[in-house]
Formats: sequence, C-alpha cells, structure tokens
Amino acid sequence: MLQVEEALAAVLSAAAGHAEPHAVPLQGALGLVLAEDVCAPDPLPPFRASIKDGYAVVASDGPGEYPVVTESRAGDDALGVVVVPGTVAYVTTGGPVPDGADAVVQVEDTEQLPGGADGSKRVRILARASQRQDIRSVGCDIEKDSIVLKSGEHIGPAEIGLLATVGVTTVKVYPRPTIAVFSTGDELVQPATATLSRGQIRDSNRAMLLACAIQQKCKVVDLGIAEDTEESLKEHMDAALRSNADIIITSGGVSMGDRDLVKPCLAKMGKIHFEKIQMKPGKPLTFAEITTQDTPKPSKTVLAFGLPGNPVSCIVCFNLFVVPAIRLLSGWSNPHLQR
Repeated sequence: MLQVEEALAAVLSAAAGHAEPHAVPLQGALGLVLAEDVCAPDPLPPFRASIKDGYAVVASDGPGEYPVVTESRAGDDALGVVVVPGTVAYVTTGGPVPDGADAVVQVEDTEQLPGGADGSKRVRILARASQRQDIRSVGCDIEKDSIVLKSGEHIGPAEIGLLATVGVTTVKVYPRPTIAVFSTGDELVQPATATLSRGQIRDSNRAMLLACAIQQKCKVVDLGIAEDTEESLKEHMDAALRSNADIIITSGGVSMGDRDLVKPCLAKMGKIHFEKIQMKPGKPLTFAEITTQDTPKPSKTVLAFGLPGNPVSCIVCFNLFVVPAIRLLSGWSNPHLQR
C-alpha cells in the first residue's frame, strides 16, 4: 500500500509529458499557461519619448529666451526636424523628442512669450536642464529581442496587455484538459429525483466532481450514472474515451465488494498504478493509465481515477491527486498544492 507522497509521485510521473501546446489567438489565451518564451520584436519605446509636456532643448544652452521651431505631439513622427543650439521644440507627453535635443524642460519651468507677426513663437526657459532629463530612451522599458514572458508563466489580463504591446497576435499555450465524469452504483438516481424509493440515494458526487473540474478551468463531459455491471461500466469508459478526455473520473465501485467493478474494468483496459493508499479518508483510491488508438490522434494516454464513493473521501482524493495532475497537463511548472 503506497504512502500519499508515493501515490502522488506516480500520478505526476504518468501525467508528465502528455501536455501538448497549441497556438491560440491572443484573446483566447486568458487563464492559460504559456508554452514558449515570447521575445519583443521591437524596442519599447521605439523612439526617444518625452515624459512630460514641455520643451525639447539643448541642455548646454541653459535658461533664456528661445524661438520655438516646431511641435512634436504624441502620434507625430518628428522626422526631418532638428533642434539646434539656440532653438527649442514644444513636445507633449509621449511625443517623439526631435533630433538634436538632449533634454526636456517641463512646461511649469517655462514662460510663453508674445509671438511674432509672422506667427512665430518664443518661450523663456526658466530652469537649467541636465542631459536626458525627462526623456525615455529607446528600449528603456523593453529592449529589442528581450524575453518579455517566459514559458510556464500564467497569462492574466496584464500579460495580455504586455503581449499586445509587443505586437503578439497568437501565442502557444497549453490547452485546458478535458475531464469525463461518471458515477457508478445501482442505488444512484439523478439529483432532480423528487421522491426516492427505498434503497435509492441522489447522485451528489458527480455534481460535485463536475464543479471541481470546472473550478480548475477544465472542459467537462458529464456521462451520467453507470450501473454496477461490467457492460455498463465498459460502455461508460468507452464513451469517455470517445469524448477525447484527458482524464476520466469515476466515483464509487472501488472497494472490495462483489459489485465493485471499477478496478477490474480499468485492469482490462489499461495499466493500474495503484488501487489503495495509506490515507483516511480516501484509502480505496485507484489510479490507472489507458492508452487508446481510437482517438483523433494516432494514440493517446488517458489518466483514470477511480475515486471512493464516500463524498468526503471523493473530494479529498480529487484535491490531493487529480488537481496536481490537471495542473501538470495544463503546463504548470509546479503542480503541487500549497502547504
């Protein structure tokens, strides 16, 4: 009988390497895990940009009165404009700093003077500027070809914004696993059953497990309730495989009774790694791998968890063993639960 740590190691070893990344549009990547490094094709900012509204100057000129030779606003290219000693250019926040200027004096440290009859403008610079003052240099935020996000990082709204900033429209990510869930037991009826006959109970585990899988951001396939027969169990297992599930979860039918048929079914279909662990609640947990050829891919290995029928044991086993497997399939670098 395995210890919890040994059983978890077996689950993670079986799950390792099964995650297959694919490319998705940027807006479809929210909540997923990046499968490759993303590099910036351009520097940010791609030009020298003014940090403040003010005047682009030659710092060595110092305070004084100067003609305003041009304006450079956010969205302008400022090409062909050069600030030479003895002249200045008006700039707005985010606007390109014209060639020749090596500092920006904020508008609060200036005084606008009367313009000329020809429409020319003049300004008085009141403060001495230091070189590179209030100028964002090319690439000061992001250097060209630098890694902006690393493989294994989770993509949230901020990461979406960062990727958009560097012009990424598609990203390679790990897909959300698909989980097929069904319960086993002749005593089970649908939760909506209004009146129970003697010996019947409502199937609560399936609703709980589907909710658990959805909470982990998985796609789910609800396969209902299997009867306590080999035929019904096999039909439900085959349906789970046809659904292209990455993980199959059953509840009930894993103890030692003559109608606990999940373990024999899994043994015929695949390889059982363990069928009992040193843990309470949750002792009769069964874990297996099923390799099938009847999928859209040439072959596929599916992880199968036979969870105990007791609801407390069921959810404990899900959290301790299924959640780390989901995380590994989803591309998490560290799938372990926080302690």
